[in-house]
Amino acid sequence: MPWLALPPRGCDAAGGRAITGSAVLVVLTSLVQSLLAGLADDHAIYGGLHAFDGLLILGIAAYLYARSRQRESWGPMP
Repeated sequence: MPWLALPPRGCDAAGGRAITGSAVLVVLTSLVQSLLAGLADDHAIYGGLHAFDGLLILGIAAYLYARSRQRESWGPMP
């Protein structure tokens, strides 16, 4: 089954932090933002959490971008 073959150990694959960060971004942008935006109509605290979640999304995206640029220029990171 060639579609089930795993890549060799020496290949440069995406790191665990990049995969985890990307998964967190998907959850925050697709689920949590929509939930908090809907709840913000009735309670002000959810509006504040909605804004904080947006800042968290920007921070995670900036971290992943900076790490990818650093990896390209300096080689693999430990």
